[in-house]
Amino acid sequence: IEDVIMELRRQNGELSELLRNLSNDWRNDSERHHLEVIDAVRAMAAEQVPFNVQHYLDEFSKALSAEVRILLKEVGKLREEKRSLQHELGSLLALKSQYGPGGEYEPSWYV
Repeated sequence: IEDVIMELRRQNGELSELLRNLSNDWRNDSERHHLEVIDAVRAMAAEQVPFNVQHYLDEFSKALSAEVRILLKEVGKLREEKRSLQHELGSLLALKSQYGPGGEYEPSWYV
């Protein structure tokens, strides 16, 4: 009976050691897998951020270029209006000089 008890204790010790090793191996594998997942998530996040930034920059550039085109049209229109007003002002000044003193249409009674 003593031999059977000793054999059972030895088997119990072996099984306990086997369970501890299995538990430790499982814990280590789980931790390694967790770290791999975290690293993969970080890598994807690092790839995703520049992509998103580039996407937003592209969208901003498109919106900005549309605004710049509109503003350039307005500037061109204002430049044409300015030229037109300058031409009209020049014509009015020329007309004034014709009717002013010493002008082409100065009345003879106004001496």
